[in-house]
Amino acid sequence: MKPDWLWFHRDIFPSRVCRLFARFWLFFLISVLSSPAVAALPGFEFMLEHIRHPVFTARSAEIKFTAFPSPALVVTLDDLVMGGHRWRNLRMECNQIHVSRDGADCDAGVLRLGKKSLSVNVQFSLQRKSLIIGIQPVPVTGARGKWRLEIGWQEDKWHGVLKIMNGDGTLLADLLPLEEQQIQIHQARLNGEIHLSGSGVAISALSAHLNVSQLSFGDASGLHAGEHISLQMDADARQTGKDWQWRGKIAWPEGGIFWQPFYFSGQGHEFAIAGTLHDRHINVTHGRVDLAGIGKAKFSAIADVAGRTLQQIRFSATDLELSPLFDSILRPLAVDTALAETSAGGRADFDWHYRDGEHQSLVIDLQDVSLIDAHDRFSIEELNAHIPWNYNEKRNGSIQFDNARVLGIPLGATRIPIETKGAQFNIPRAEVAVLDGKMQIENFLAIHETTGWQWQFNGALLPISMEKLTEALRIQPMYGTLSGTIPKMRYANSTITMEGELVSGIFDGVAVARNLVLENPLSLTPHLIMDMAMHHVDLDLLTRAYSFGSMQGRVDVEVNNLELVDWEPVRFDTKLVSSAGNYKRRISQAAIKNLIALGGGGAVTAIQRSFLGLFGQFSYAEIGWRCKLRGHICQMGGIEPATSDGKSYVLVKGSGIPAITITGYNQEVDWPELLKRLERAVESSNPIIH
Repeated sequence: MKPDWLWFHRDIFPSRVCRLFARFWLFFLISVLSSPAVAALPGFEFMLEHIRHPVFTARSAEIKFTAFPSPALVVTLDDLVMGGHRWRNLRMECNQIHVSRDGADCDAGVLRLGKKSLSVNVQFSLQRKSLIIGIQPVPVTGARGKWRLEIGWQEDKWHGVLKIMNGDGTLLADLLPLEEQQIQIHQARLNGEIHLSGSGVAISALSAHLNVSQLSFGDASGLHAGEHISLQMDADARQTGKDWQWRGKIAWPEGGIFWQPFYFSGQGHEFAIAGTLHDRHINVTHGRVDLAGIGKAKFSAIADVAGRTLQQIRFSATDLELSPLFDSILRPLAVDTALAETSAGGRADFDWHYRDGEHQSLVIDLQDVSLIDAHDRFSIEELNAHIPWNYNEKRNGSIQFDNARVLGIPLGATRIPIETKGAQFNIPRAEVAVLDGKMQIENFLAIHETTGWQWQFNGALLPISMEKLTEALRIQPMYGTLSGTIPKMRYANSTITMEGELVSGIFDGVAVARNLVLENPLSLTPHLIMDMAMHHVDLDLLTRAYSFGSMQGRVDVEVNNLELVDWEPVRFDTKLVSSAGNYKRRISQAAIKNLIALGGGGAVTAIQRSFLGLFGQFSYAEIGWRCKLRGHICQMGGIEPATSDGKSYVLVKGSGIPAITITGYNQEVDWPELLKRLERAVESSNPIIH
């Protein structure tokens, strides 16, 4: 299929149409009006039902000439198709026509295309071998500007020039039939000239120099619009043998364009291009893009016009300013992700090669790049990277940074070696410094599938100080170390899943996470589902971490069906019970106070309350607490029911001397309020016994 936008090069050129009609009209009028017998006639009508030509097709053409009281000509077309466009109800009126053997003039013509009316002046001269057509909007429309087409020829050669003086750009839009979803020009002002020359029906050279100002456009959907745009355009093309040599340049000094989801502002950007056209192949030999404030890029390309395919393109850019590039292009593509609220800095180089429907190679180099999240969820500084990729061959690169933070956790200087080939991205092994420990990454593999990127890895956590970790997270201090193995983690379809169990050491016990599913991790509302458990945890280390009061012993904790939305809990089933085995079981007055706050007023008996102040610590046999969270309501329980009616439950079962038993009465508690209650109790320096 031949592309419609090259119709003028195949067979059609406006001067051919003008000369065709001009010769027909002139031959007919001169032959008729120069005959004395016909001159006495009041006029004539001539009708053609269907006209076919390589240039155009027309239906229901009517030519009507009247000689009295003054010569006048009316030409109507019900339907005209040319260059892939269709017009209906065309009407040309010339009320002051002058015909001689030398030519014909129409001084006061009107051209009507649907509801659009244009003032037309035509001067045709056989002696001068010229055709001049002047077009202006009819004054009643309030439009301004002039359009003047001049065509001349000598034997088989011809030349033409279209001069535009303060032309109304909406005129061009109105002349073309409006199609659905088509961009509509609301305002534009044009000045300049377009020159064309050729031989026979073919063009051999053209040049254009146009200035566009006050351009505004938009479409019905509102997804594409521009305002106050100024453009300066220069182009020329010349045929040499069977080839065309051409070049063009566009400067964009001002105005703004919104093209969903991007917004660009004209600040002195320039676009230049040059190449050849041979055997229906466009070869862009030199292309240059100069984006003010961002940097420069160059490119070359080959396209098959007949097949409407891009066969090859090479694009390279060096020393691009990443901050405006990120704001204009990358951030709009990352809407609804964490990157949408990220600022970037540094510089970047790109080199890309595409051929025969496949990406062949891509090289990205980053220099001194910084990425900072507006909500302080992550940041990275002094990032330098060399990321090469080739469709057929293996390439080695590296990513390194001086420091970074993830959820407040600092990462030290790190270098990560990478391997790429085809649709795969590999990290055989890497170590990332995390506080005073390390995270080992092994067997990282990323593959691009038809559904998007997928990746997997496994690794380990080398001992990390819990005190430093909790300080970085800005939570209550914890003690000991965190370490463990990381099972295979997978990412696909915007979801992270974990195979097996994540085992780590915490509070001198063992923590196990399983059934982890994290959906949309880079969105503004990530969704986490998992189960976790802690076994044989040291209560002394745990309660000391939260200033809960001293408790000695060991506990097991299970958290099943845990569900977080935007990192806030909306569902879980939690159970905390004393671990099996022999160990010291003691509880302080401060811990009793906080358990009372957890269980509600009346959590101890009056007899127990009378001697609480006599002892600093008490013995217990068992501790237990349960919470079933749904939404923001926690349904609480303990070791066992305290009464037969089930309206209370045992939190701490006393044993030995002195012993104390704590009973809970709050069966349904607002979870955020419960956390505030515990926080107030912990912050209080002296225990208050109810």
